[in-house]
Amino acid sequence: MDNFEEILEQYEPMIKSILRKTNIYKNHDHFYQAARIALWQAWRNFDPSKGHFPSYAYRMVLTSIYTEMHKDNKYTENQIPYEKEKLTKVAQYNDLKNMPCGHGSTLETLASYLTEEEFELLKDLYYHQYKYEELTHKYNASVAALKKRRDRLIKKLRIELKGTVD
Repeated sequence: MDNFEEILEQYEPMIKSILRKTNIYKNHDHFYQAARIALWQAWRNFDPSKGHFPSYAYRMVLTSIYTEMHKDNKYTENQIPYEKEKLTKVAQYNDLKNMPCGHGSTLETLASYLTEEEFELLKDLYYHQYKYEELTHKYNASVAALKKRRDRLIKKLRIELKGTVD
């Protein structure tokens, strides 16, 4: 066990097995690299008097993967992704503001095209900035169902507003 390249080649199948076992399906390269680093640390810190290397390496790699998964989940929870709708919000607002219709405000314009519940969901998501998890009880629906509703109402608005602008 003098050369790490030999150890890496020998334990490569174990790393791939652990990645499959933990159901890594996104950021695969990141987790693969973390597993390789964990194997290197196990190789460097191994004490033969405390046990066998294969079990020690397996536990180190598995723990490293779970730690990275925990960090990734924490990051995802705290990160607010900018959706395409949010990035185009300014352009849509300008289009609505310049629409040749007699409605007073943008919200009134949007409300005229939507049902009351659709408009309430739109306000909760984009005006009040609620998260989907916070709205599940109010609308008695799952996060996936709320996202689907949002997609449908934005599609509906695009169709309606495109017809008004043309």
